[in-house]
Amino acid sequence: MLTNTLGFQRIQMQYILGLPTDHVESIDQFGTSEAISEIASTVEEIGYAGIFVTDHPAPSKSFLNAGGHHTLDPMVTLAAAATATKKIKLLTNLYILTYRNPFLTAKVVSSLDNLSAGRLILGIGAGYLEDEFLATGVDYENRGQLLNEYLEILGQAWTGNPISAKGQGYDAREIISLPIPSQKTGFSSPPIWVGGNSKNALERVVRFGEGWIPMATPKGMEKFVKTTAITDMAALEKRISILNEKWSKHGRKGKPFISIEPWDAGRFGSKNWEPQKYLERIQEMSEMGITHIPVMLSPIGKEYEATRVEFLDSVDEYAEIVQIKNS
Repeated sequence: MLTNTLGFQRIQMQYILGLPTDHVESIDQFGTSEAISEIASTVEEIGYAGIFVTDHPAPSKSFLNAGGHHTLDPMVTLAAAATATKKIKLLTNLYILTYRNPFLTAKVVSSLDNLSAGRLILGIGAGYLEDEFLATGVDYENRGQLLNEYLEILGQAWTGNPISAKGQGYDAREIISLPIPSQKTGFSSPPIWVGGNSKNALERVVRFGEGWIPMATPKGMEKFVKTTAITDMAALEKRISILNEKWSKHGRKGKPFISIEPWDAGRFGSKNWEPQKYLERIQEMSEMGITHIPVMLSPIGKEYEATRVEFLDSVDEYAEIVQIKNS
């Protein structure tokens, strides 16, 4: 049995790397088409399962001052990555569906899924930043209901059949949305992974999706992100049990994909990084049914002084530790 550099047995897990495109202060290092292409192709060559990007189209000054961050447009960024790669998955983590007209979203998602030859995973969330809802003209208090409504519309639009629907800000009359997504074999096409910890989020997973993206909420963070707390592994295991029960009751086959990082062992390269605990957590998570680890190698909401070469060195070093290479 192969072991990693710390002596642990190789763990069967998929790793999805976060692109450092939130660091707009270093746009020349991480935000150009050349940079995105180089990072994405290197990640694919090493053996990561995919890459992901986040979504904050209109972050407020108060959010940024509290440790929030900017982003490039997620669909544009993943399109650049798609042209430089052939195999890795392309994940939005998370795309706030309710910020956009659902018919425009249906078009951009199906376009990217075709452009990437069926490699898109649409990670979606209800959102939690009221200032962004105000900026995008969307009803913040009604965001959960709107999200369900939009997910219904996407499913209908992606059939390629005429669809009529009327709601907040739209009145569609026999609209035909082509092309339909490239992926046609899953429960949702393209695959939808739902973010959030609440009961409503878990219901969306079994109703609309194939995967779940829970969020760890240390130090009372659940109040800021407006979701149910997951403060430790026991709380995470309880939510997974609830999800699996709902999954079975809905007659869903197999198990949902689940993506979350070992948050209490620190992030690679940070001062609180605990390598042994990190690997132990991955093993524990694998046994709990978690299938994917989102990997952030650059700090969130802080300036990042590394160059692209240094970032790619960390991508390679992390892969050595968790044994992504040749797995």
